[in-house]
Formats: sequence, C-alpha cells, structure tokens
Amino acid sequence: MTIIATNYNDVESFVTPTLWKGMTNIKLIQITDYMIDTYEEIVDNAISEEDDTIIFIGHGTPHGLLFPNSHTGIYVFHENNIHLLHAKNVIGIWCHASSFAETYNVKGFFTSMFISNVDEAYDYCVPTNSQKDIDSMHRTFLQRVRYLIENNIPLDKWTMFLGSKMNIDDAVEMFNYQGLYYNE
Repeated sequence: MTIIATNYNDVESFVTPTLWKGMTNIKLIQITDYMIDTYEEIVDNAISEEDDTIIFIGHGTPHGLLFPNSHTGIYVFHENNIHLLHAKNVIGIWCHASSFAETYNVKGFFTSMFISNVDEAYDYCVPTNSQKDIDSMHRTFLQRVRYLIENNIPLDKWTMFLGSKMNIDDAVEMFNYQGLYYNE
C-alpha cells in the first residue's frame, strides 16, 4: 500500500502518519513544500509502482490533490498523471476528491467537500463548537479508514459502513460523511 500525503503542517498532516504507524507493507510518501523540485518524479514513480492500494490525502480541489503550498496552484495528483494508476484500490481523501473522480472517471472511494477547519465550517454554514472538535472528528474518520483497510473491507462497502458509524449529533461529521462517494 502506498500513501501519498501532502504535508501542510496542519493537524491533518501530523495525524496522518501516526494513524498508519505499525501497519506493515506501507510506503508513506509525505510531500512537503520543500520538495518543489523533486515531488513530481517521486509521486509519479509511487503511482506507477503501486498495484494494490493507493491513498491520496491532503487538501485539494476538483482538479486534484494540491501541492502543500497551495498558492502555487500546483497539483500532486491531477489529470496528467491519472494514466499512471493501476492500483486495484484508489482512495482519495481531500476536499472535492469525489468531483475529481467523477470528472476523470477514477474508480475508488472518495470524499467530497470535507470540512477540516472552523473557517470552512463557517463558509458552509455548518455549526461547530471548536477546531478541537473538528480535529477529533477527522482523527476518528481516519481511524475508521484504517479499520476498513486492515479488515480488507471492499471499497464499495465503505460508504455504508462509515455512514452507520456517523455521529448524527455532530453537524460537521454529518456534512463530511454525507459527501462520501464510491465510483465503480
């Protein structure tokens, strides 16, 4: 399994590596803003070498997974490197990953708009108590994703499983989980 994570030095970036700790056969590639000259070859090689499960995680748009310094407008995973994919399982965890998957017909499991901070909650009129609550929800989501991977649950079952675990009293979690998407 390969995990390609864009590191924005935010809570999400710090949580991601710890959630995969102890799992065997994982290749974790963290893209930082210092890798501006090398990231493309690293990512493209990782995509083309993985034939089982590949996870893309970080911040993004319907155009793909953004490079950590989003002001550059550079994408790490985008329409020009989709052709390198041949993994059986593709998982995209970034804002609007589902739109990307639908537009470019990428098969797998994807998130839609995924609130990761209080500003986004405000922008989408989703009530929240604090950033701490959002961070906790995000950790719980990733722990559930790890559970699904460790237990070899097929991607087409993920949306139903995660929906059954959703805390209906948490508006942010409701918003995030309702946008989960499986593309056959």
